[in-house]
Amino acid sequence: MRAADAASATTRTETEVSGGPLVGRLEGPGGLVAAYRGVPYAAPPVGPDRFAPPRPHPGWSEPLRADGAVGTVPLQLPSPFAALLGDPLDPPHTEACLTVNVWAPVGPGDGPRPVLVWLPGGSFLTGGADLPRYDGAELAAREGIVVVLVNYRLGALGFLAPSWAEPAAVEGVGTSLSFRMPQGATHVTNAGLLDQIAALRWVGREIHAFGGDPDRVTVVGQSAGGQSLAALLALEQVRPLFRRAVLHSAPLGMAPQTRQEAALVADDFLAALGADAGRLRTVPGERVLLAQRQVLARPRRRGDVRPPFQLVADDAVVAADLPGALRTAPPPDGLDLLAGVTRHECALWFGEDPGLDGLTREEVAAEFSAVFGPRAQEALSHYTPGTEWRVAFEELKTDAFFTAPTQEFADLADSWGATVRLFRFDWRVPGRHARLRACHCAEIPFLLGRTEARHAPLFADADQEEMAALRGRMRRLWGEFVRTGTMTDHWPPHRREQPAVRVVGGERDGEVLGALLESGRRRLWE
Repeated sequence: MRAADAASATTRTETEVSGGPLVGRLEGPGGLVAAYRGVPYAAPPVGPDRFAPPRPHPGWSEPLRADGAVGTVPLQLPSPFAALLGDPLDPPHTEACLTVNVWAPVGPGDGPRPVLVWLPGGSFLTGGADLPRYDGAELAAREGIVVVLVNYRLGALGFLAPSWAEPAAVEGVGTSLSFRMPQGATHVTNAGLLDQIAALRWVGREIHAFGGDPDRVTVVGQSAGGQSLAALLALEQVRPLFRRAVLHSAPLGMAPQTRQEAALVADDFLAALGADAGRLRTVPGERVLLAQRQVLARPRRRGDVRPPFQLVADDAVVAADLPGALRTAPPPDGLDLLAGVTRHECALWFGEDPGLDGLTREEVAAEFSAVFGPRAQEALSHYTPGTEWRVAFEELKTDAFFTAPTQEFADLADSWGATVRLFRFDWRVPGRHARLRACHCAEIPFLLGRTEARHAPLFADADQEEMAALRGRMRRLWGEFVRTGTMTDHWPPHRREQPAVRVVGGERDGEVLGALLESGRRRLWE
């Protein structure tokens, strides 16, 4: 055997799932993590299946090579934050994207390991499991857990809902659930969310092949993934697929689109595509992206960051009121819930937007009037002391889209019967991007990610030793939650009557606050 072949053999690892044999590679600290990238959890959604529910994969007979440095990237347009967050430049995309990446510790352990499944964000338009900031090798090694990153259909391919689209029926429960497409239908609503459900079903059936415990699955959803997870929590058929849930920066103030709103977006998309409904499943993917770009370029109201393709309230899979859906959902049966926000979520969109530097008091007051009506002046006094008008605008959007609805969701989940813990991530971006403060996505490299993600432009001026110390603390806390559902490090459960919010990072790291919202603001939003 040649030396190169011998080296390759020593870094190779193998396992087998019901679809067939897999070849992965050893990586991570000490080379003690088995990584498998691009593992199919469903059949490729192409051709007649482009807008259909995910179907089971037919399987393979020869070993499937899942040992590359990159697995699968869903078809998508470039993210406006790609350069800031250190995303690869123009990686190869594909519609055959219903895959997962799995990182599993190797060596002895105390039985099957707990599992963390991450549903990535990206405004339902961009992202995926293969971004450097989502690498799970270090977290798997340090906390002794199996980490799974999920790809799902994005943009129009995942969330286009024309007037003739029908919701799929979710039948069965847990690993036995299936999707039924209405007779004669060619297009379902919320296909990208159905993908996520299919991925969780796959984890429940197959994670034992990677040393994971299907009875100890924690699902983490960040941003669009968090909003998706909020929808899944209310689905009785899906909840047996996980024991714990974590919502990171879920934009719960962004209600799912109505069917009418989604149909108007679809009309605009079809007009931009220049194709009739009958050709939607056959036009090239690049033309889909071009039409999607034109829809995204439509004028919109200042401060409106809602994506045109997103969850659609179809009264079958997605409720119109995601927090309110918990009120009528069956009891959670021992669910542990962790939820939180970054302190300055919307600074990612508005912190470095030069178009907002000239905002006047009158313009900002009008924004507050639209939210608070006759209490606008009172509210403004809680947002403006010592700040610029631009910052008041940004913090209003943060509280409206993220902080206030997450607080409400936590209160509802507590009343629902879940054991809830809340966090607020306060670590601030330093240096040239200091105006972004504790912005959306800032917490991700403290849990996941490779070295290059921690040196992305957003973090270029950060003290790497400080980041490493906080990363160690945060991983231990989240690892403990994945393993046990509890937090022993001075982190009490949140209850509506006894609110508790743990600060993570920043000057107040470790403190327990009485609300996610800043002092004086909570009563404004009640």
